[in-house]
Amino acid sequence: HTPLFIDNTFVAPRNPSSKIDVIDAATENVIATLPEASAADVDSAFDAADRAFPEWSKLGGAARAKYMLKIAEAVKKQSNYDQLALLESHMGKPLAESKWDVDDVAYCFEYYATKATELDAKQGTPVPLPDEDYKCELRYDAMGVAACIVPWNYPLLMATWKLAPALAAGCTVVIKPSEFTPLTLLLLMKIINDEAPLPPGVINVVIGTGRVGQMMASHPRADKVAFTGSEATGSKVMATAAPSIKNVSLELGGKSAIIVFDDASLDIAVEWVMFGCFWTNGQICSATSRLLIHKPLEAAFLARLVECAKAIPIINPLAPAQAEATGALGPL
Repeated sequence: HTPLFIDNTFVAPRNPSSKIDVIDAATENVIATLPEASAADVDSAFDAADRAFPEWSKLGGAARAKYMLKIAEAVKKQSNYDQLALLESHMGKPLAESKWDVDDVAYCFEYYATKATELDAKQGTPVPLPDEDYKCELRYDAMGVAACIVPWNYPLLMATWKLAPALAAGCTVVIKPSEFTPLTLLLLMKIINDEAPLPPGVINVVIGTGRVGQMMASHPRADKVAFTGSEATGSKVMATAAPSIKNVSLELGGKSAIIVFDDASLDIAVEWVMFGCFWTNGQICSATSRLLIHKPLEAAFLARLVECAKAIPIINPLAPAQAEATGALGPL
């Protein structure tokens, strides 16, 4: 009932226009119903991030890194780790994959903590000029408030890929998870607030559909817009941000190809095609969704591929058999 995280406080939306059902991907049962953020809520989130930015950006990389390392430790704490992985699985991932993603969440905060520390050493680096009457030095300044919009296929990890580098650089954040998979990011905010608190306003979470994302991309206090998702939505994000000439980064979908020549090992090639197209239930932006096969190998390859595809178990992602089957792909 309080799905917004603004200024280090969980709050309920003001005058929500609609509600969002979060569905368990295996059972199709509703596991949460969250009210959508209003324009006033989005304003509050950006106001909080804007207030927090001056102090957070002035802290220095090493100081910000300490916060990030505490977050990583909180994520790795067994009780938190298990809760995050389990909740991620309820939204659509086999449990083994969810655990690997939570591992990567902790690692991502640790990695960018080192990058934050490295920033300190780079500040004020002299830049040689041909004219001795002038002095030049290199400085890295945080851009400001980052508006981050993430998709549903790696709910917590994709959010972390936006959050960690932004925090390391000294930016504050307003982030919107996918309306289909918002729960693990909210749980992460609770874990951070309880065990590794950031200064108020450094991270703010708003929940909603593309309508809320559009408000974020056009918001006057958004200095940077980062979006991961489809090409169609990405073009709308860029167009929305264009009138105020915001800095925009887009990570959009594609049609990745895998090419199989007639001298390839049939079993190995089929295994890699299976891995590329069905890993994370096929919900991955680098899935090998185009298959180019040398003609002499086509019939035998497709027959083997169909045989393997039919053997994929369609079961609850929390089932032990599914976890074991997914784990077998690990060495690849």
